[in-house]
Amino acid sequence: MTEIFLGIIQGITEFLPVSSSGHLVIFDELLPEVNLNTNDIAFLHIGTLFSILIFYRTRILNIFKNFEVFKNYLKIITVGVLPAVVVGLLTPIQEIIDNSSQILIYTGIAYFFLSVLLIFSEKINTKNVFSINEITISHAFIIGIAQAFALFPGVSRSGITLLTAMYIGVKKTDAIYYSLLLGIPTIFGAWSLTFVNQSFEINTNIIIPTVAAMFTGILAINLLVKFTTNSKLQYFGFYCLLLSVVCFVLN
Repeated sequence: MTEIFLGIIQGITEFLPVSSSGHLVIFDELLPEVNLNTNDIAFLHIGTLFSILIFYRTRILNIFKNFEVFKNYLKIITVGVLPAVVVGLLTPIQEIIDNSSQILIYTGIAYFFLSVLLIFSEKINTKNVFSINEITISHAFIIGIAQAFALFPGVSRSGITLLTAMYIGVKKTDAIYYSLLLGIPTIFGAWSLTFVNQSFEINTNIIIPTVAAMFTGILAINLLVKFTTNSKLQYFGFYCLLLSVVCFVLN
């Protein structure tokens, strides 16, 4: 039952701007007896990957109907993913963070940073906005740099890319869409890397939690769209601020 609960938490926190990795850090401190290995965590991420593909299935399929549209999406997604790939693979920062005895402090600081951005998100100018088709290489690179900060637990990948896209001027619905499109190669790449570095093992007990992560992920994307379009992201900011305090207290 605990694994199913974690699958549900993974599905919710992967897409809502509250950092799934930050929650794992906190749960690891509160529930040390629950020891999900890297393979299990990777499978939970595959569940959330399918959440994106199912929720945006029509828009994603339409990308492949026009070669010029496909080339543009390929370009802005590749550039948007590149900074996180470079930082994640070519620097020891992820290993340093994961093995640090101060992981709760790092997570608390990251949550505080994210909370400030979310609380003041309602101040973003929404008058002069543009669609995903007008995202340039420069825009994609800036959003990609922001995504690299999600290597720190407590910085939500979906949250930081969504907010950066909105600050740049991408309209809200397309900012969400682009943010989650960036999640497809990011999640799949992290999953593939897990099985390159470790032996491939399927834990049958993680199948149901993975399905739970997929369905709750779809619900979470729905919530993200509603809260974003209604300018209610600050509520997630207050929640992240609370988690920041929790991290400092637990430390």
